[in-house]
Amino acid sequence: MPIAHDQGSDGTDGSTDVLAGLAGGDIGAVLGALGRSLRGVHDTDPTNCPWVCGVSEIVAEASSRVASGQVAVDRFDPPYRRYAPVELLDLVVGSIPSPSVPPVVVHGSARLSALRVEGDELRWADVTACGLGDAYRDLATMAVDLASVISPEALGPFLDAYGLDHPDLVRLDWHVLVDQLLR
Repeated sequence: MPIAHDQGSDGTDGSTDVLAGLAGGDIGAVLGALGRSLRGVHDTDPTNCPWVCGVSEIVAEASSRVASGQVAVDRFDPPYRRYAPVELLDLVVGSIPSPSVPPVVVHGSARLSALRVEGDELRWADVTACGLGDAYRDLATMAVDLASVISPEALGPFLDAYGLDHPDLVRLDWHVLVDQLLR
């Protein structure tokens, strides 16, 4: 059950091959494992987590990146490429979601490239952005990956396996938006 997110010899990121190889090609089982694995991260006891990566920290990081010229429009997803970084930052700041749930331990960059398989378990690598924050940060980054690698239809089974019956689409959208500035 290998899961690596390495560059393929053809220059692709290898995500499609990785997902197809997991669970004998049963994409439903793969999406279930991904959803349950991310829920496991968010269910981690937050008591001793010393880092915070909440909405205010994310906005501060995005603001810093925009101010220092580190944001490249060509890295934005196609719907956002019409915006200059400062315009996108204005949208982010003007639409900050209100807190709705207590913060949880988040990975901070939950993407397919951050997953590894050890034995029969999915493990999260690259935890440099982890801390206490909004679970939707991770849900948004993984949703974008799954939609682009598999299809938007993958989101339903993934969110079901995560245990989210009624996702807050505004919150999810906001995290997708701010992520454009953090790439």
